[in-house]
Amino acid sequence: MSEQPLSGPQDEAQPQPAAARRHANGARALATLSRFLAEEGWNPRPVGSAAFTMEYRGEAGAFELRAELLVAAEQLVITAMAPEPVPPPRRAAAAEYLIRAGWGLYVGALQLDLDSGAVVASCGLDFEGEPLSPRLIRNALAATVRLMEVYLPGLKAVIAGADPRSAVAQAERRQSL
Repeated sequence: MSEQPLSGPQDEAQPQPAAARRHANGARALATLSRFLAEEGWNPRPVGSAAFTMEYRGEAGAFELRAELLVAAEQLVITAMAPEPVPPPRRAAAAEYLIRAGWGLYVGALQLDLDSGAVVASCGLDFEGEPLSPRLIRNALAATVRLMEVYLPGLKAVIAGADPRSAVAQAERRQSL
């Protein structure tokens, strides 16, 4: 039996139809994201070819947001960075706080880099094969901002010495008001 590939050789100059569609959809999504952020007053600053940073000021304080489009994968990731890293002596308590806070979340995530102390809230969405709409962008931004708004005060309290379990309970009580 001869060993022949299941498909013939690929012409490197001609992208496959599916790959071409993904690239076109991703490129349209990048234009949609850029236009949406500008029109909604986010004052986006480009970072590289497919990401933007913005500043958010809310009840919990100010923090930086990053909207990044993974063009080839057709994914949007919104990340909110806590304004200050967690100092080394409080990282274990902060990790406990974020794990407790993250339990039960349906949309988004809270993460701690144990090496640097950086804390982020993030929300991602996969829009493969579908146009990225302003509503999807707005929803991802809102979910990410809400996570940071709800849990940043408790994170600050834990950094200052509060018990992680109590800080989560307090953050979630405030959230339900």
